[in-house]
Amino acid sequence: MNSIDETQRPADWWIYSWKSQIVTGLSLLQIIFGIITCLSIFSFVSCVPAGITLIIGAFIVLAIEAPSFVTFIRFAQPIGIFFDDKPLWIKCVTYAGLAIIPCIFGCYSGPFFFFGFFCALGTAVVYGALLIGQKANRDDMRFQAGGFSPSNP
Repeated sequence: MNSIDETQRPADWWIYSWKSQIVTGLSLLQIIFGIITCLSIFSFVSCVPAGITLIIGAFIVLAIEAPSFVTFIRFAQPIGIFFDDKPLWIKCVTYAGLAIIPCIFGCYSGPFFFFGFFCALGTAVVYGALLIGQKANRDDMRFQAGGFSPSNP
């Protein structure tokens, strides 16, 4: 059995242990949606640079996250090592910035751009959830809100 008791294990243990895999999967989906955004026959001319920036942003995220569990990507290891030594908020802000950049081009016509945008935003949300952390237990919140002692109901 595990040496960690169920009461001691944090609620967000799964997101902490699977963060690289989740972000890499979202980035791969973002590349697919970026390609579809660029090649769609119903898209406007402004959708081509938006799709290209979706693809470039996904490749940047892959360069940062993929070396942590895919060891044969040698060219991206210095980038991943650089970001591994930084606090979580730097990754969160970087991924949020990479999600917002394609919106500058004004491609709001197709659903695939929005799917790619939400995948990019999901990468920032994963690290944002880790950054915020677990909420306090009920007794601590009651104590902070009303001045009650945690031992008195």
